[in-house]
Amino acid sequence: MTGHIFNTVGSGVKGGGTPGYATYGATKRGLPQLTASLVKELDEGVQGYEKVKTKGTIQVHSLSPGMVFTKLLLDDSTPELRKFPFGVLAAQPEEVAADLVPKILAQKTNGGIVEFLTTDRVLTKFFERFILQKKSEYIDDDGNVIKVPGEQYDELGVRSLY
Repeated sequence: MTGHIFNTVGSGVKGGGTPGYATYGATKRGLPQLTASLVKELDEGVQGYEKVKTKGTIQVHSLSPGMVFTKLLLDDSTPELRKFPFGVLAAQPEEVAADLVPKILAQKTNGGIVEFLTTDRVLTKFFERFILQKKSEYIDDDGNVIKVPGEQYDELGVRSLY
């Protein structure tokens, strides 16, 4: 039997500042190192200690959902942030889940990296927005959340999923 741990990285993982969310950013920054250390420990053991044989295995991976329209993303956001980068790069939770779940289930080796907002996806979204002038499905030109008729939203514009 194999068990999996997915460490979810986010804003701050690459070292950029996260004003107002310093603790969040600092913990996300440390996750790649923690993940790499756990992968090595599980694969090779820890120097000076006997490697314990177990009935099953544990694999540790990195999960990067990118920008997702959630309360955390929209909380304290400005119209400028909502227009860019959110309106260009952020996605709805179900879109991210539909992409990530098959990738998560396909993980077979320790240390896998599962991403939604890949370089190809970022470049495609930039091309669509800035070259083709495609408008955001989720944010209007004034930086307001576009609300779909029949859906429920909280005061920040986060759509209720259930």
